[in-house]
Amino acid sequence: MGGLFSKKKKEEKAEPKKEEKKPEPTKAGKDKDEDDDDVHESKDAGELKVSDESSNADDSYSFWDRNKTLKPAKELPKGRANAQKTINATMKATLGGGAELKQAVKLPAGEDVNEWIAVNTVHFYNAANMIYGTCSEFCTDKECPAMSAGKNEYLWKDNVNYKKPTRVTAPTYIDLLLNWVSDQISDPALFPIDEDAKFPRNFMVQVKQIYKRVFRLYAHIYWQHFQKMKAIGATAHLNTCFKHFIYFVLEFDLIRKQDLAPMEKFISKFRDETGKSDKAAAS
Repeated sequence: MGGLFSKKKKEEKAEPKKEEKKPEPTKAGKDKDEDDDDVHESKDAGELKVSDESSNADDSYSFWDRNKTLKPAKELPKGRANAQKTINATMKATLGGGAELKQAVKLPAGEDVNEWIAVNTVHFYNAANMIYGTCSEFCTDKECPAMSAGKNEYLWKDNVNYKKPTRVTAPTYIDLLLNWVSDQISDPALFPIDEDAKFPRNFMVQVKQIYKRVFRLYAHIYWQHFQKMKAIGATAHLNTCFKHFIYFVLEFDLIRKQDLAPMEKFISKFRDETGKSDKAAAS
């Protein structure tokens, strides 16, 4: 299954600078957070202005499905078809609001947690792929010479073609990111094809790296392209897909708080609103 999408072979050289000698990186696709050396922080980039509107969750994914995608969607192995049906049924049963999405991400009774996370990871990859495919025409090398979100700039590192954190344009970074995630979820050693096969011990470590990087795609879109997404009528769908992603991340503790910083205020806003809805429903 691996190697479904061809990777860009052109390498970007990092800007020359003195670096301390670091331990030999781990094998390709198996890298952990290494001192956060792939994030540069610049001066304050201002305030993110996002309108908090959502749509029906199932309709949101249908909206992206009607538009172009950057990469072909990934399909799940036959053994995971039942879990995917559970996701689809849950999404259709919700209204797309905070409280409903918060419930949609919870582990279903009798479901293995690794299996649930694996299936949702493929689902979120496809969603991110569709979302970026919608805005890729205005995310260009000229408009986005760096992969940034607020005051953070993200450098690419994969321990294969990019062995050190390397500055690349946003379109290049996202293309590399989507190819890299595709390779991870296509690797039967990490995402077993046989439903009876056991997940590897480092599964959660690798999955957290996937979610951290997919979050960067969302953060870049919100900071750099939200107004253009609004102009094409895609913001309600973007918000619903992002909220679904974040509720899942928070439910299973998949991204560290400091890595969520570029979207912290927006996340806090819809979490607060969900909390109020929960209290109102309980009273």
